[in-house]
Amino acid sequence: MALSLTLIGGALHAQEKRDLASLSVDDLMNVEVTSVSRKEQKLADTAAAVFVITQDDIRRSGATSIPEILRMVPGLDVARVNGNSWAVSARGSNGQFANKLLVMIDGRSVYTPLFSGVFWDVQDTLLEDIDRIEVIRGPGGTLWGANAVNGIINIITKHSIDTQGALLTLGGGAADGPSAAGRYGGSFGHNGYYRVFGKTFDRPPSVGGAHPTEDAWSVGRAGFRADWASRAGDNFTAQGDIYRGTSATLGVLIDPANPFADRSFSTRLSGDDLQFRWTAIQSSRSDTTLQAYVDDTARADPGVVLGRRTLDVDFQNHLKLGSRNDAVWGAEYRHSNDRAAGPGFQLVRDSSVATLVSAFVQDEIQVVRRFHVTIGTKLEYDPVSHVQLQPTLRLLFKASERQTIWAAVTSAVRTPAETERYGRITVGAFPDGTENGGLLVVYGNPALKPERVESFEAGYRWQISPNMGFDATAFHNQMRRLLGAEQADPFVDSSGRMIIPVGIENNLHGYAHGAEFLLTDALTPNWNLALGYSLLQVTTIDDEGLRSSAETGKVTNPRSQLQLRSSFQLPKQIELDSSAYYVGRVGSDVRAFLRLDAQLSWHPTTRWELSISGQNLLHERHDEFASVTGQSELVTPVQRTVNGKVTWRF
Repeated sequence: MALSLTLIGGALHAQEKRDLASLSVDDLMNVEVTSVSRKEQKLADTAAAVFVITQDDIRRSGATSIPEILRMVPGLDVARVNGNSWAVSARGSNGQFANKLLVMIDGRSVYTPLFSGVFWDVQDTLLEDIDRIEVIRGPGGTLWGANAVNGIINIITKHSIDTQGALLTLGGGAADGPSAAGRYGGSFGHNGYYRVFGKTFDRPPSVGGAHPTEDAWSVGRAGFRADWASRAGDNFTAQGDIYRGTSATLGVLIDPANPFADRSFSTRLSGDDLQFRWTAIQSSRSDTTLQAYVDDTARADPGVVLGRRTLDVDFQNHLKLGSRNDAVWGAEYRHSNDRAAGPGFQLVRDSSVATLVSAFVQDEIQVVRRFHVTIGTKLEYDPVSHVQLQPTLRLLFKASERQTIWAAVTSAVRTPAETERYGRITVGAFPDGTENGGLLVVYGNPALKPERVESFEAGYRWQISPNMGFDATAFHNQMRRLLGAEQADPFVDSSGRMIIPVGIENNLHGYAHGAEFLLTDALTPNWNLALGYSLLQVTTIDDEGLRSSAETGKVTNPRSQLQLRSSFQLPKQIELDSSAYYVGRVGSDVRAFLRLDAQLSWHPTTRWELSISGQNLLHERHDEFASVTGQSELVTPVQRTVNGKVTWRF
């Protein structure tokens, strides 16, 4: 549920902030979301664990990147790895390349099948253009396909009509460096609107880490969106963006020819995408959406060169059948071509082309007035994993006008990444008496099967009063065919070098269970609080019956997280927002920490906003992430930062 009790909406030329008293928890529970059922429905009527981050939440958070914004979601684990990398996941399996969380921007998947994960350093847009971020904790494979196992993040940008006029922002701080952004929106023809934007930032390296010069980050980005409605009522959207930048890092891959060389370098980042969407309303009982996009991404450094082009076409139809059935069905075709090579990285396969075809159907049935049953499945086919079925059954009971009880049983899969199936990756080196030393090499396994999770969830929502709400979810996940590492016998290659081979096998299974709670309360017309808590326990068991804490044998998630967020409207158009986060320890590597973020904003006129924000104010620095590979030099502590920002709308 959205936590702030203020929203910014409407066109910029008529934009006015609403008073906190004018919005209530009742308003927020009626916010329309689309990611749960691929159709608009009230948040209060969803049979899933959903959290919505509004534009006002984003503005008042003081965050300057999408991963930092996501910290406010109860049950979502967000850990900063270094100055340009994050580990983000829900309900376990977190890591820098967390592989069970599907991330989309306006329905365009940014999940990377090459390694199964998300490059967070290139997932960005003008933050002021984001309408909302819908976060679903729990599987969504029935509608969104493989890899939406532990959750879905859908970043939804504003319609162009809501971004008319101009906007300029300037910001900066000692730790985050300078940033600038601009946007202009106008109209064209009959009922057509557009916007263009550009932004740039240049973050210096972190201070205080073991290697304080290895995480600088600089990106420039530009994009557009155009929306047009025909006289017949059809809606068309075209949007796209392009970015170029660099992110410094310490390479994970080892060059076999020079295994002990310095691995610090900058990765060149580039990408562009173009997306079209057409929505037609046939009647009050039927509407159709056709979406297509092409997405190019590339990364290049001395260790590895990665590139991928994806073409995706998605069709869906929303159809109301009679008075009790509300169905959604559709199909998707995805074609991708990638390249990946480097001194310590090889892919051994017949083709670099991958094709995926899928179809889904889901029907929400009103059994009686207050009891709804949703049943559906997705059928997905690719030439390697073959046919995968991902069914769901969801129940929702409106105990009263203000209380909702729901439950769900869902089966979801995570298809192995190309690197897991076909990779030969050199990840370590050690002295072995030879000139170049021995190597630790991970070998892919073409025979890997998709990981599968059966999830059981139950939730309760109680709108205690117009200004107070409570949301609770409990879950139990049974995980099968999880991937684990298995070391084989060392051998000596043709050059006389010792090789320690590590294979990837479906040799683990396990379970995850936990609970997530959220209480929101508008204490006064000008002050609201949100209190969130999550508890998580993940256990994996290998084929020999030995228990471990995660697929990799290391703890990757905190057992408990607690957050308290406050939004306070002061006199003279001043806002004070603060967030305190307690994150439990992660194994023996990362100690529990308490983090405090705050922002003070002033609106001297409706066109101007001045703000100063601080992150991690309680400590000079702290660790949030432990490298699963044991390479602690890849991680830099999170340091205290203070930033200023000026926004001008005209």
